[in-house]
Amino acid sequence: MLARHLLELSRPDALVGDHVNYLAHQYVPREEKEVSPRLARLLQKEMHAVEAVPRIFLSRLPGTLPEVENAREKKRLFTSAMLPLILRANELIIADRGVLLSLKKKMLKGTTLRASERKWLQAKAKQYRVRRHGNFTMADIDLLIFRCDVIPPSLALAQAAMESGWGTSRFAQAGNALFGEWIWGDGDGLTPLEREDGKTHKVKSFDYLLDSVMSYMTNLNRHPSYRDLRLRRAELRQHNLPVTGAALAPSLVSYSERGADYVSDILTIINFNGLDGLDSAQLATHLEG
Repeated sequence: MLARHLLELSRPDALVGDHVNYLAHQYVPREEKEVSPRLARLLQKEMHAVEAVPRIFLSRLPGTLPEVENAREKKRLFTSAMLPLILRANELIIADRGVLLSLKKKMLKGTTLRASERKWLQAKAKQYRVRRHGNFTMADIDLLIFRCDVIPPSLALAQAAMESGWGTSRFAQAGNALFGEWIWGDGDGLTPLEREDGKTHKVKSFDYLLDSVMSYMTNLNRHPSYRDLRLRRAELRQHNLPVTGAALAPSLVSYSERGADYVSDILTIINFNGLDGLDSAQLATHLEG
């Protein structure tokens, strides 16, 4: 019954491309002897040389990461764990973007959208904070397409590395918090140990690593502070140029209180670690056996 239930969850509905497929999730073993062959193959790979990234999505980062003394090995393990998740999140965004482009064609032809299609658009408008009045217009669809787009893997990896100390921070290890997103109020989160007096924020925590990646990408795709990033991305697409982390990083001056210094550090991480080579990486077309 459990397997049947999971299969039902993994089947996307007619227009829903954002259902997370947890069938491929790999729980991190407590001991080395519990590592499955599939997970071992993933964590032993140098991702820069992998043509098709395995569809193995860790639920949490390896708890041994903070204990790894060799910096190169730590970075390799972190990249091996994170790249499949980043590519999966982008895959879901691409699926949604495809639906949006298809619905735009229907509207251009004057075809009336079905109730299920309008309901799906309402969910996307809420996700990407597209305010509208009445029925969806072409301008609404265009704004959704503008916001619903991928984040280059090199940029996501560099920011995750910066914010989580290559997966060693308390927030990353205890709360799957990779990107330092803040929340206020009663939401699930971890209180910073050195939070300044008078501040009430927490660092948002997640049940799965993939949830953290998807939340980060949604944040970049809808928050007013990152409109320049979205404009730059759209400009690159208009001129048929690759959307790379190095091209978008300068638009992240508002991501940190450090401003331009933060951007400089992100670019350094991308360049020093050769992460730009991962911007063209793709997930394998099937689950690895």
